[in-house]
Amino acid sequence: MQNAPGFTFVIKEMVKHLANLLFVNALFMFLVRKRTKSAARYNIKLIGQPTNYIKISAAAIGISFWVISILIVFVFTQNVLILIAAVFISLGTGRQIFASALDVVTTNLNAFLSSWASILLLLAKNRLMVTTTDWRSIESRVELILISRRIEYNLPVELDGVTPKSQQILLEYLNEHKWELECQQAITDDDSSCHAFFQYAIKKLREKLQIYDELEDLQERSGGVNAVILIALGTLIWLIS
Repeated sequence: MQNAPGFTFVIKEMVKHLANLLFVNALFMFLVRKRTKSAARYNIKLIGQPTNYIKISAAAIGISFWVISILIVFVFTQNVLILIAAVFISLGTGRQIFASALDVVTTNLNAFLSSWASILLLLAKNRLMVTTTDWRSIESRVELILISRRIEYNLPVELDGVTPKSQQILLEYLNEHKWELECQQAITDDDSSCHAFFQYAIKKLREKLQIYDELEDLQERSGGVNAVILIALGTLIWLIS
């Protein structure tokens, strides 16, 4: 029972995301075509949930849709071919819903990784200007993460325009938000402190990257072509009936 609040929270966020995908985004795309760049935003509580909570919650939503769809069709018809078609169509759609439910987590993880990788890159670039320590190789490590994982450089609004002369703003931001990385040590202008935080933050980002890769792979395998084939097969059977 102790796990119930976690599952409830994840399922609620997934359902909200699905409703947003289905209604809000569709209306927005219909009325407004212009795309604008926005600062990275993410739900830190959601991406901090255990991976098994996320998978089970998405599976519960997908299976529920599959079962409810079949029951609805069964109420209105007992035609065997139509029922078989309903099984395939609802199964394909359920897989797609499962993948879409996972999307709320992968989207938030991407925004989290984008934000923190950009912050660390800004830290490395700024330290190059105020210290003799070799931050060039450190900068390259962050750039490699951004490029290899196709993560967008997207700083929080609070750090727009931060320069070496305004280094204190960056340090204040790090100390205010370090809890997102479960960091408890104070971050100061001392080079050793910044370097220690960087090493710790990179380790945390790599842990989140592993979760992101796992969920994204599951998302791709569940939806896409596999779901389309099931829906197409069901549609074909329905047309024959």
